[in-house]
Amino acid sequence: MNNSPQRPYQSGPQTPQPQPGSHAPQPRYPDTYVAPRSGLAIAGLVLGIIAIVTSLLPIINNLSFLLAILGLIFSIVGLVGVSRGKKRGKGIAIAALILNVLTFVFVLGSQAMYTQAIDEATSDATASLEQSATTESSTDSAASAADAGYSVEGETFTTDDYGARYVEGTLTNTSDKDYEYVQVSYGLYDADGNKIGDSFANTSGLSVGESWKFQAYVIEEDAESFELDEVTMW
Repeated sequence: MNNSPQRPYQSGPQTPQPQPGSHAPQPRYPDTYVAPRSGLAIAGLVLGIIAIVTSLLPIINNLSFLLAILGLIFSIVGLVGVSRGKKRGKGIAIAALILNVLTFVFVLGSQAMYTQAIDEATSDATASLEQSATTESSTDSAASAADAGYSVEGETFTTDDYGARYVEGTLTNTSDKDYEYVQVSYGLYDADGNKIGDSFANTSGLSVGESWKFQAYVIEEDAESFELDEVTMW
């Protein structure tokens, strides 16, 4: 008969009991704190991308300018937060700052280019209208001259050997009668189209079909153009 002491029945592994004077193990936490990414820097980057993509589009780039202002504010505030260690994302904030500043440059440059193009187109259209009006006026003047019994051709500024200026041209008597006196009168205009004086030339005796090469003396040094005002014949 076995008289050895019996161990109680063990149903599984036993949890070791802490010894006197010892402490239970504590849970471990991360040693470093990771700051959240700056939301303002991200917002500034998004606005900068949208603004710079649309910065070269006419009219729409006005909105791009406003977006760039908001993006610049967000990126600066975000960069300050990152510098203080409260947030992370310094590269994003700097990229947003650069994009928004470039947007300002692109918007101002494109608007200046578009304004110049519009001015040139307007100037060309105005010059075309003025040229058309001048052509019509010249045609009307030629028709009136033919009805009046004369024609004027080859009008131009000339300068003689002594430096004197003239309005030179040729007047032909296209009527069916002789004239004892003929006079031409020209209005003189400066570069801005302002009338600054008059120029005259006359001759005595002009037979039917005869031509007279006239020179009307120009006193005004600033005269850049001329226009036939009147032809007197009797």
